[in-house]
Amino acid sequence: MTQTSRYKLSQRDTTHGPDGEHHLIRGETGSMRLWHREEPNEGKPETVNDYETLGYVIEGRAELVVDGQSIALQPGDSYCVPRGASHTYRITETLTAVEVTSPATDK
Repeated sequence: MTQTSRYKLSQRDTTHGPDGEHHLIRGETGSMRLWHREEPNEGKPETVNDYETLGYVIEGRAELVVDGQSIALQPGDSYCVPRGASHTYRITETLTAVEVTSPATDK
C-alpha cells in the first residue's frame, strides 16, 4: 500500500484483499478495512485469527457465529471477534461494514 501520509489514506491509494475487502488506513497497533456491498453468500469456512476484529454494520445483514454462538447483525450493530475465537459468517442481505483489527493485519 502506498501511503503518502501516516495520517491519511485516500480512496485511490487503497488496496483490495483476496476476499474482497478494501484495506484502509493502518496504524502502529491496528488496521481498518471496509467490506463494501458484499453480496449474500452461503457462509464462509470456520476460521481462527491471531488478531481481534471490531466491526460496525453500515447497511445490510449478516449472521456471525463466534465460538458456536449465532449473532444476527443489522445496520447500526457493532461486533467483536476476539483473537483466537473460532468464527464464521453468512451475509444474508448485501452488506457494507467497516472493521478494525488489532494488531494490524494485511488480511
